[in-house]
Amino acid sequence: MTVSDATPEDWLTMSEASKILGVHPATLRLWSDDGKIGLFRTPGGHRRFARAEVERLLRLLPVRGAGLSAYVADATVQRTRQELGAALGQQPWMLHLAPAQRDELRSVGRQLTALASQLTNAEATPAQHAVAQAVGQHYGTLLRQAGLDTPDAVMLFLLFRDGLIETVFQLPATTGFDRDATLIALRRINGVLNEALRVMMEQFHDA
Repeated sequence: MTVSDATPEDWLTMSEASKILGVHPATLRLWSDDGKIGLFRTPGGHRRFARAEVERLLRLLPVRGAGLSAYVADATVQRTRQELGAALGQQPWMLHLAPAQRDELRSVGRQLTALASQLTNAEATPAQHAVAQAVGQHYGTLLRQAGLDTPDAVMLFLLFRDGLIETVFQLPATTGFDRDATLIALRRINGVLNEALRVMMEQFHDA
């Protein structure tokens, strides 16, 4: 469809397109600058988006709410397998972990990922704070039993944390999640991760 063939109903303003997509206008502006969605400019320089293009992009975006949490969890798991796995393979203490210990560490990591992912949508509840503390305690106990000292345990936690934070940080580009909402979500997630890390370190202090 060309601009000359289109009717006014075929084109959307920045505000209209942003509302349909559920993203901030700044995000849509970034997408158009990156060529992710086509547009034309009016003689006055205003952006107009083809309705068909907006609907196409809408079909590609992950759903919000629980769907967004699931997306963050899945993307973090994939990133962790790729990046954390390679980093851990270079650690001498990994050779001393029994298969059961490795499986339990992965299970704890998935619990923390799922908890943090839930916070993309809402503030942490008292129950979620309690889960963060319990996960931190379990994680610290497992790592101490595996023979890690405090610096190695903290480094392992931070490597995991980096993958999660990077996934959330990229949400505006990967899903269209609002940038301001992403920063709020990062603060919430960092809060529970800090809580888990503090309790994890206490397990070494008390040893």
